[in-house]
Amino acid sequence: MAVPFTLGLHAIAEDTYAYLQPSGTWGFSNAGLIVSGGEGLLVDTLFTVPQTRTMLETMTRALPRLAIRTLVNSHSDGDHWWGNQLLPDAEILASEAAAAHMRGERLHELLVSPGDIPLPRVAERMREAFDFTGITPTPPTRTFSGELEVAVGGRSVRLIEVGPAHTAGDVLVHVPDAGVLFTGDILFVGGHPVVHSGPVSSWIAACDLILGLDVETIVPGHGPVVGKTEVRAFRDYLERLHDHAVRAHRAGLPVLQAAREMDLDGFAHWADPERLVLNVGAVYRELNGDGTPDELELMGRLDHYTAPYPEPHAAPRPAGAAPRLAPRPASEVAALAGRLSGPAAQVLAGGAGPLAGRPVLNVLATIGHHPDLLVALVPLLTQLAQGLLPPRERELAILRTAHRTGCAYEWHHHARLGAAAGLTGPEIARVLGGPDAPGWSEGDRALLRAVDELCGDHALSPATWRELAARHSAPQLLELLALVGAYALVAGIVNSCGVPLDDWLTPPVAAG
Repeated sequence: MAVPFTLGLHAIAEDTYAYLQPSGTWGFSNAGLIVSGGEGLLVDTLFTVPQTRTMLETMTRALPRLAIRTLVNSHSDGDHWWGNQLLPDAEILASEAAAAHMRGERLHELLVSPGDIPLPRVAERMREAFDFTGITPTPPTRTFSGELEVAVGGRSVRLIEVGPAHTAGDVLVHVPDAGVLFTGDILFVGGHPVVHSGPVSSWIAACDLILGLDVETIVPGHGPVVGKTEVRAFRDYLERLHDHAVRAHRAGLPVLQAAREMDLDGFAHWADPERLVLNVGAVYRELNGDGTPDELELMGRLDHYTAPYPEPHAAPRPAGAAPRLAPRPASEVAALAGRLSGPAAQVLAGGAGPLAGRPVLNVLATIGHHPDLLVALVPLLTQLAQGLLPPRERELAILRTAHRTGCAYEWHHHARLGAAAGLTGPEIARVLGGPDAPGWSEGDRALLRAVDELCGDHALSPATWRELAARHSAPQLLELLALVGAYALVAGIVNSCGVPLDDWLTPPVAAG
């Protein structure tokens, strides 16, 4: 069963549901629901009280007679249990190892009010994106080790402890009669995982266990619903991570350098590649045996890492050439925010959405030499970024436009945004092959063909128009035309002015 990676409740088997939260990056986790009659078992709550309340209200609308009597927390990360308080009458189950960590955790308090404690940038960005107020930690009321069978009405659900791996007490939730598995964060899809605990060898063993189960539908902790093919790919990633980190440790490489040098072939477009710093560090910790390097210290270094992306065909600019028009100082560009309002103003003042907290983009700082033009252009780009096209389609069209226009700058930025919107690594790499590359759905093929026709002939052919019109509304079609035109326009500015890639997208000179 193909399950769209869209926000909300999705039926994935009879009386079995997944609650999905794109894009699956930091804090946007999935949950599950298993129903028998009017009784339900919930797999995980969400990062915040508002997120969890919205999820529960969605479930109640879909299943008005539902009574959730059992809650299983797959592990101890806050984005899988900080909403537990909204189910005061449910029995809450977790592994004993997970519960031991949950009972003493006070991270949510630090995120609400850090005081004088400096937080890593990733934590600061989460504080801006999520409302952590009102959380009352509600740990499990029942724990187990090993395996446990739980009844949900007339159905049987298996809880299988596979930690320590991602964390100390990871649990899989197996629904045998539906062929469904909820993995918690033992599986990430479309993004790099985080190794909090390890050892990685135990995580690989957990993947082997999953591959041996009689399941067809697998709901990861983060990312879209998948099958066993993605589990095999994830296992390959873990094996490569472990082998690379062991070799790097033996060679005496610092963690940051080792993370930068890992071969990402096949994984280059997974989201959140900065997590490699934590993952390599976890293997180093295992090998050192003395608790170093400390995970919190490594969290503060995530912004010093960026991963490479395949280039589109590049505009003919000499490598290392100075920009023809240097970006204006960020402070001067930010001063123009007062001429805008809402999200458009925030783009110039401090970044918005996935760029929150980032310096003003070099492309905008370059266009800032013409303030009136910049102030006119930013609202259009902001509207397109939050428009009517599904985010995955939007990013697919922008990536193909970046390739057709030879704009490496746009490609680097939107390869990351595309991964966050649900494009897989192979799909992003396949953009370079265009609409005729094997593996595209008919809808994706039509979208890519539309970009090629607009970049080449500046008009859609009758056949492409008919195909798109069958799947899109008139406003969506107009938005696609504007999207390709706008990003082709920006590409012309970038390529002609020699806009440099933003520093935070390129590795710093200093090794770490």
